[in-house]
Amino acid sequence: MTSRIKGEGVSRAWRGNGGRLPGLTAMRPPEPPADTAPLLRSQIVKKIQPHQNGAHRLSERFADRLVCVRYRTDPDSGRRFTTVEILVEERAATAPAPAARPTHQLIRIGYGESELRETIKARGGIWVRDKKLWKVPTDVIRRLKLGKRVVQGNV
Repeated sequence: MTSRIKGEGVSRAWRGNGGRLPGLTAMRPPEPPADTAPLLRSQIVKKIQPHQNGAHRLSERFADRLVCVRYRTDPDSGRRFTTVEILVEERAATAPAPAARPTHQLIRIGYGESELRETIKARGGIWVRDKKLWKVPTDVIRRLKLGKRVVQGNV
């Protein structure tokens, strides 16, 4: 196979072998048992919590890991199924990242650039009178490619 790869390239050698690597068997997910079809088309009739009547036996069996019990019926055959939802793993939740506030930067816009000034105003820019500069969100500066106008000294 390696000589074929060198001579034909990887993609041709791969296709020439029917898409299979030598010595490896295809990995397939296990087939579900044939009798699960009624369960898959069943409808939930009742859902009960572990402390309610009808779940005590299962609550003793699964203890604190039991979340709920569901009773299902298959509309075609009339079979009744009892399913349980159990807790498999528990770990500390990671704190979500705080919402990133748009950082602002100061940019310089010339007196005669009224069109750019109006665009900046429409996109959330604010005129800072004492510095005679515009305070603009960084993502707007990036989108409008105004990086050369940024004045050092963030707000």
